Amino acid sequence: MNYLLIGIILIFLFYAILSAKNQLIEDNRKKAFTSVTALMSFAIFISIILSVVIALNADMPQSIGYGGFDYIIRPSIFGILVLILYLSSVGAKPNLKFTLGLVSILINVCIGLVFLFN
Repeated sequence: MNYLLIGIILIFLFYAILSAKNQLIEDNRKKAFTSVTALMSFAIFISIILSVVIALNADMPQSIGYGGFDYIIRPSIFGILVLILYLSSVGAKPNLKFTLGLVSILINVCIGLVFLFN
């Protein structure tokens, strides 16, 4: 069931990335906040959800208690920080908005993998 959920999330993630790539060609590269920025922000939000799903697949002992919320809260907080850093970076370097978005998505997925293997 978890792999099905991860697959569905990845489909939405790749759709947002491909839509942003197609609009990047037509879009003005010098403007900071365009439709590409909105699509990449949506993709980063989806990667936050993917990071939480990956983190929840970790082996947790039965006696963890409320510590299990740590696998939900910390990837979410780190993901929101990455999203804020992406939006502020796009304001500073608008010609790198697609590349910064891909790096932000990879950072969020790596955060989920750190919680999975930690």
